[in-house]
Amino acid sequence: MIRPACAALLLSALPATAGVEVLTFRYLCERGAEVPVAYVNAADGAAVVLTVEGRQIALVQGPSGSGARYEWPGGGSGYVWWSKGAGAMLLWHDGASGEDQTIYADCRSQE
Repeated sequence: MIRPACAALLLSALPATAGVEVLTFRYLCERGAEVPVAYVNAADGAAVVLTVEGRQIALVQGPSGSGARYEWPGGGSGYVWWSKGAGAMLLWHDGASGEDQTIYADCRSQE
């Protein structure tokens, strides 16, 4: 479940909160890892809040060639959540090198 403080922080990053849609899913990844995810969609932007290893992470939607890519606000190093259909993957982006390291390559929605 998303903690109210984290959800409020995420919503404050979006330009407008009128008409906000929140969709929650639970992904099962390799090694039995579960990743609860809340997608937040608004007219002026989209974001995601996910829980990884007991930590909540808020990411904003970034450019993608296919699917939806969510990244750390402001660039630099941070998590990247990439979803397409019922599948997703979690990466760590190194802002200095521009390289991505895969954390979970095969996550599947259980909803």
